[in-house]
Amino acid sequence: MTADASSTIGLIGAGNMAGAMIQGFVRADPERAGRIFATDRGSGSAARLAAEHGIAALPTNEELVDRCDVILLCVKPIDVERVLRAVGGRVTRDKALASVAAGVATVTMETILDEDAPVFRLMPNVPVQVGAGTICFAPGRFTDTAAEERVLDWLRLLGTVVRLEERQFDAATALSGSGPAFIGLVIEAFEDAGIVAGLSHAQARELILTTMLGTATMLDVNDLSCSELRRMVTSPGGTAATGLAALERAGVRGAIIDGVLAAMRRAAELG
Repeated sequence: MTADASSTIGLIGAGNMAGAMIQGFVRADPERAGRIFATDRGSGSAARLAAEHGIAALPTNEELVDRCDVILLCVKPIDVERVLRAVGGRVTRDKALASVAAGVATVTMETILDEDAPVFRLMPNVPVQVGAGTICFAPGRFTDTAAEERVLDWLRLLGTVVRLEERQFDAATALSGSGPAFIGLVIEAFEDAGIVAGLSHAQARELILTTMLGTATMLDVNDLSCSELRRMVTSPGGTAATGLAALERAGVRGAIIDGVLAAMRRAAELG
């Protein structure tokens, strides 16, 4: 079975990440809402997502697996084995299983399933909600082109798909998965600085958000290194040079590196 207009996807688990992905799918292609299914453990969150986005909430994981081509596992790492053992032989070779559970390797899921089913590991971040996400992607041992294309057909609706080796996922989880929280903290600090400097909160927020977006776009489009960009902005004795010197003295660069490495160690512990 190849990726086509009739492909269906089912999300086991309806928490924050599942909700963000569903919102991203429907935002990108509203006509796919009727081909998206979700379950939960009795919280009512799947029904809420169904009411908000026009998808379907199903009563059991077994029914979801039977009805869907792509099964997206959106549960906590500790729940992966329980869920996979419960659906048993329903995840067959003609389906594709993709998991966002942090630290759970494809070989672990393949062993639990005891079936040569196509298994993929994902690590999306929350901007998938607005189609601007980064989705790290790694195939398992028993994948094929048709299954992979079926999964990628859905993931590309959510943003940029980056193929990685699984051994790189802890680092990617720290940098990209946790990155929106880190960047949010930095933006909040800039908002506070703007207020201290005499701007309103709305003015400071607009200035820093547009500056962040413009800077990222310029780095990407012009293929600039960050050092090249800094040299473009920083003149001897100027405002940027003075501010950068203060940031370096405060250890901002080292604090960011330490934060990412701490998050990476935690990702490894969760696995």
